[in-house]
Amino acid sequence: MKNFLILFLINISIFAAPVGNPLTPEIIQTGFYIPPSGFVNVRLGYEGNFISNANLQKSFNGNEIDNFKLDSNSGSFILNFKKRLDLFGIFGVSRIRSEYRFSYQDVISRIEYESDYRIFYEAGGRVILIQWGNTALDIGGRYSKTKPGLSFIILDGVPQIKDNSFIKFSSYQINLGLSYAIDIFIPYIGTKYSQSKAELQGLNFVISDEGTGYLNMKNKNDFGLYLGCSLSNKRYFLLNLEARFIDEEAISISGEFKF
Repeated sequence: MKNFLILFLINISIFAAPVGNPLTPEIIQTGFYIPPSGFVNVRLGYEGNFISNANLQKSFNGNEIDNFKLDSNSGSFILNFKKRLDLFGIFGVSRIRSEYRFSYQDVISRIEYESDYRIFYEAGGRVILIQWGNTALDIGGRYSKTKPGLSFIILDGVPQIKDNSFIKFSSYQINLGLSYAIDIFIPYIGTKYSQSKAELQGLNFVISDEGTGYLNMKNKNDFGLYLGCSLSNKRYFLLNLEARFIDEEAISISGEFKF
């Protein structure tokens, strides 16, 4: 336990931020149908991801986007190999809300917009690299993408014609995490490197400092901090809670059951 706390503090000092519990591939030992000794097993689940601010900046000049929110509710399908490797797909719906300011011809304006609910998907995997006692170290990654149309857009308090406008958001990350099992509680921490991009397009009025009808954005910070905890009695189900900081401000809740 002492060694785990030391590693915890070390990882905080380098601004860690992975996604998912390193021990997830083996947390649920007993499923509904597939025997524990099976080489391959399947899990299904739910994932709710709520980003209160993705911490984006304008690609053109690096100016900060005041706020960029993304909420998604998805189902997950996980294929597990020998309780060491997870390959997963996540499919659901998401909505984006954002606001920012821009300056064009010495006039400062404000944009607010919200997207429709649209298909959101992710794909990725994780593998347990090292395990000693109740402690595990993993590496993983995922890619996510969505492209919703706009529900509305407001310029300086006045609703505008949205035409065929849309917002495209994509992100990928690579993570390294550490977890320690304490009875039914499995807390974890880790580090991640991520790249996020967003493109607001298809408008026939000025929405950017360049004087264009489109805006390109990217994440300000490549690294972040993440803390989470899974709860399970190792039979049938698990519940996971997670918070992420620095590169984004977000919380997520997920649950899985094993066949």
